[in-house]
Amino acid sequence: MNFGEEIKNEIFSKTLKDRKEKTAFLSGLIRATGVLFEEDERLGLYFTVAGEDRAFTASSLLERLFGYQVREIDVKEDRLNRKDRFEMVISGDGAKEVLSSLGIISVSGGETAVEYDFYGKAVNDAETFKAFIRGLFAGVGGCTVPDGSSEKGTGYHLEMVFSHDVTAENVSSRLSEYGINGRIIRRRDNFVLYFKSAETIKDLLAFLALPKCVLKFTEIMVMREFINDVNRKKNCDLGNVSRQVSASIKINEAVEILKEKGLFDGLKAELKETAEKKIAFPDDSYGELAAKLNVTKSCLNHRFRKLQELAEKAKG
Repeated sequence: MNFGEEIKNEIFSKTLKDRKEKTAFLSGLIRATGVLFEEDERLGLYFTVAGEDRAFTASSLLERLFGYQVREIDVKEDRLNRKDRFEMVISGDGAKEVLSSLGIISVSGGETAVEYDFYGKAVNDAETFKAFIRGLFAGVGGCTVPDGSSEKGTGYHLEMVFSHDVTAENVSSRLSEYGINGRIIRRRDNFVLYFKSAETIKDLLAFLALPKCVLKFTEIMVMREFINDVNRKKNCDLGNVSRQVSASIKINEAVEILKEKGLFDGLKAELKETAEKKIAFPDDSYGELAAKLNVTKSCLNHRFRKLQELAEKAKG
């Protein structure tokens, strides 16, 4: 189940309350997939957004916040997510000012540098950090959850993929301040911050103020636990049946040995009656057989063990 798309849908449907949150969200979204370039000695940046509505949201935010009209330069089909990927560019006059305001670059003394540490203009408190992470996830995040049909299969997994280790470490470190702890691994040329614990993923969704996804995720967790409980009980029942069948075979073999050795008729009355009932009612459970003999299951087991011991002695 591609739960990541459900998260992104709620992210893009969420109202950003003020300019600071809008700037932080846009900073995360553009930083997620952005690639800086120089053209005619001027700085520019490409970034991609999956889905026409989402691309429109990004371009609208840029225009409302900075009066900048972003250019769409290419559209590519993303068959995996069934959404077109819109490649957009920020370049020309005003590009440096926009990127600086978003905290993606820093400009000092005429020198321009990439701002890998995002604790700058765009992210300066808890609310802007949440908006920034929502933007990041919308660009480079993914989440899979169990499909609920069986005990086996895909488990819980949420991740964000970064091209630079500093950004991955920054995000991980800042999230840990809120008790949300993930791990970072290197995957080819990228750095992946991931979460495997269902509770941690739910905490992250709650931290990002995504109530619809928190509710849906909780329902999935409950259903998963219910299925696991059912399967554990089923496996336990199957194990009990298997053990009972195995024990029944051994008891029948013991009775046959005692008969072959001519010892059956000489058994104590209660042992002989037990063996006869077992042969007469082969499909009865231990409880049913014990009831027919008017004894406890513990007593019945004791008699069965005694029959097996006598058979072992008879075999020599």
